[in-house]
Amino acid sequence: MVALIVMYVAAVWLMSAVGASMLSARDTIFVMFQTTRGQLLVAAILIWVAIYPKVGYIKRECSADFDADKEQIMTAFTVSGYELVEQSENEMRFRASNFFRRVRLLFEDEVVVRRSEGGGVEIEGVRRTVAYAMMRLNSYLVHKRDE
Repeated sequence: MVALIVMYVAAVWLMSAVGASMLSARDTIFVMFQTTRGQLLVAAILIWVAIYPKVGYIKRECSADFDADKEQIMTAFTVSGYELVEQSENEMRFRASNFFRRVRLLFEDEVVVRRSEGGGVEIEGVRRTVAYAMMRLNSYLVHKRDE
């Protein structure tokens, strides 16, 4: 929600600064709460903030072995633009490898790979990142098993 508010205020300020708005940034924000359209925008933002954790994050199981396939896991995330920031006996945490990628992801860039109770690994994080990493990891695992 904070990111959406910051982006909205920045867009309103930019429009005011370049002369694309007849009102000042302060007046534009004030007027937003006085109109039905502005109130609907606020309601839509609040609804999105409420459902985003359910639709934006996923947890998926993979058949990789946490110890034996560690190299493939590391490679899958490195190629996806992530770097290992923390590692323990049962968990690896990855973050975007550069600042601009982190900004683009609004600093919601952490992906956690855990040892699963079923013998595989569990990958948890932002939906798109997990999907890309899973696709690459599965490809690397197939290649490793074919060797």
